[in-house]
Order: sequence, then structure tokens, then C-alpha cells
Amino acid sequence: MNRRKNETQSTNRRVARALWIGRPQRGQTTLDFAIGMSLFLSVLIFIFLFIPGLLSPFSAGVQEETVTTDRVADGLTMGMLGSPQQPYVLDEHCTREFFAGNAPPSGCGYDSGGSTEERVGLDPALENVNVTIRGNATATAATDETLCWDGTDEELVAASGGCGTILTTGGNPPTNNDASVTALRVVSLNGQDVTVRVVMW
Repeated sequence: MNRRKNETQSTNRRVARALWIGRPQRGQTTLDFAIGMSLFLSVLIFIFLFIPGLLSPFSAGVQEETVTTDRVADGLTMGMLGSPQQPYVLDEHCTREFFAGNAPPSGCGYDSGGSTEERVGLDPALENVNVTIRGNATATAATDETLCWDGTDEELVAASGGCGTILTTGGNPPTNNDASVTALRVVSLNGQDVTVRVVMW
């Protein structure tokens, strides 16, 4: 009797084990799928929002214009309108001819061309530039005004009075400062301290 009972229990255990082994394992539930998809979409959205910020310092834009504006300002004040041996000292003849829009005389370093952009080595189809020399032309209070040569081309005077060559060339910069980049260089012209202002947009 006991033997038969033991055999029955042993058989029942084998059947239960076989049924358990053959039983299909727990599959993915709807809740598991929802959590996984939520995590996946969250990471994907984060990447799309974050990656452009990582790449923006390497994209063209204001930073590139800043470098180009500094290059033009350095080129004008350290060689194009003077001598590389005397940086920041402008030659009166080169400066006058540059702002008059004439071809470069011998000894001047700027390029020949019709537009201001061409004369400073830029592509006029891609960049716009304005170059202006400003300073204090009066003996009174220090004012910042556009300068020009007087009628005899010997003395710097304010452009508001009667004068010959006005020391500004290029298009009019935009009134919105955020749309342009400016570089300033203090130089000597005709024995006077003046500021070369280069604006690009």
C-alpha cells in the first residue's frame, strides 16, 4: 500500500515537473513594453535636442565672421595701409588712395579691385564690409567722428566740414548690432591717434 502510494507521489512529481518544464515562460507584458518604449523615446528626444548644441561651436556663423573681421583689421593696420616694419602706423598716401577707391600705389599692400571687399581680400558675394577711420579732429572735447583729408590733403578734419577724401568705404552697416561684427584698431595717421573701425555683416 505504501509502495503504491510512494509510486503515485513519485509519478505525480514527475508529471508536475514535466508540465512545469514544458510550460511556456513568462513573456513580455504590456507594461514592460510601455516602460521600454518610454525610455527609448526619452533618450532619442534628448539626443536630438542636445547634439545640435554640441555641434554649434563648429558651425559657420558669427564666430567665423569675428575671425575674418579681426584678420581684415590686422591686415589693414599692419601692412596694407602701411609697412609691416611699422605696424599700426598708416601711410598717408596709401590711406588716401584706399579710401578714394583707387588702385594701390607702389608700396601699398591692399589689392586692386572695384569694391572694398575685393581690396581687402574678401569675396563680395559672401561678405559685406565697411572700413572707417574715426577720431577727434577738434582741439576741444574728445569726440569720435568720421575723419577726412582737408581740401589740400594735408590735415585730418571732421567729415562734417568741407573736405576732400572721406575716410570711410564700403556699404552701410546694419543698424542692428547683433547682425554685424566689429573690430577696432588704434593707429597713428599723420601724427594723430585714430581708430580704424572694420564692420562685417
